[in-house]
Amino acid sequence: MVEINWFSGGKERRDEAVTIIDELLSNLTNPDLKKVLLSYREELKKQEIATPFILSRMNLALSQKLIEKNIRLSEVQSNQLKRLRGLSNIRYIF
Repeated sequence: MVEINWFSGGKERRDEAVTIIDELLSNLTNPDLKKVLLSYREELKKQEIATPFILSRMNLALSQKLIEKNIRLSEVQSNQLKRLRGLSNIRYIF
């Protein structure tokens, strides 16, 4: 696990997101959640859209799927998802 600073750029966030997604995929059993994660993993790998935008959309899609399918995560999976969502926290200083 790499510590991501608030000022880290898109490449660092993207690389860490792919790593966390891979960890999640290795111990998830729910096919619906796996499908969402695989979709966004591929989108991050393509590097065609800004990383913060992809992460934001992914967070919404994951939340929607978790609620819609009433999916329960283990403590480890929950912590991984929390780390993944934390990558979207970007602070702007003016």
